[in-house]
Amino acid sequence: MNWQTFKSLYQLYESGKTKFRSTLADDAVFRYHSDQTKELLFTRKEVSVIDENFKKTFQNRYLTKYNNCLTFLTEMGLNTPHCKFEVDDVLVLRDMKFQMDAGELNEIQKQIIQSNETRRGVSLMFFKNEKHLDTREALENAVKVILKVDDFADNRDFQYLYVLHCQTPKQIVLCENLHYLKMPGKPRENHIELWYAGGRNIEKLNYADRRGLPIYYICDWDYDGLDIFRAVKEKIPEIILLTPNGEHRDIIKTEHKSLWRSQESPELLSGLLSELFSNEQRQLIKTLIKENSWVIEESNNLIEITPKN
Repeated sequence: MNWQTFKSLYQLYESGKTKFRSTLADDAVFRYHSDQTKELLFTRKEVSVIDENFKKTFQNRYLTKYNNCLTFLTEMGLNTPHCKFEVDDVLVLRDMKFQMDAGELNEIQKQIIQSNETRRGVSLMFFKNEKHLDTREALENAVKVILKVDDFADNRDFQYLYVLHCQTPKQIVLCENLHYLKMPGKPRENHIELWYAGGRNIEKLNYADRRGLPIYYICDWDYDGLDIFRAVKEKIPEIILLTPNGEHRDIIKTEHKSLWRSQESPELLSGLLSELFSNEQRQLIKTLIKENSWVIEESNNLIEITPKN
């Protein structure tokens, strides 16, 4: 859902009706509340609320998110009729600004500037995939403003390894996602050096100096995350996969895109190589496949699951 559509949904909550637009008829949230819950009615001129349960649903499910987006976009001068950012992207920008204001992204920002990071590299750090900013100029400009970066490079391989250094590292944790590198306190206190290579963009690992330190891998426990571990293991045979302690999340409810293969046969481990995992990890994968769930990387307690060396 984009911001203009979300404003129309809010208008339904406030006044009970909004002007019909074809984009509303195509939107999944509007279709859900008209076709499944029967709370909304479409006519050629307007959309109207026909079941008061819609207002309760909006309050419980959407209102906080709407107010967060509205406040952020207004403060940034972006709440205009031309703003068509996806709501999820607005929330990413909002989090990014909070983290920049708190100084949590200072090191990442410096490394982005020093390495002349590409648009796709930055996209991979913060959004759904490396191509997310390619056709979204206004979104890219907002990212530049928040990160205080003048420009991104256009086309080259992701060459640079992002590192959260600590004074006396005792182990390295390679992260699939950027999350933990934004929170330097705990890793440094526990002598953990964090690396971020960027999902599947791992060719640079061939040239990374591990200085004899033990190295571990943390990732989303879904098909893609564990398949990336296979590729990382080919580059760094001694790397050890950390077993997660985060919550299991439903793949369908979270609209997650990484799907398990052969779900009817969990013992096949979705086609992943069995020998890459411990017995405990194999059992966890089977459970996730049966539940059709996954474990998001940032839901784990990194300090708890990283061995003390």
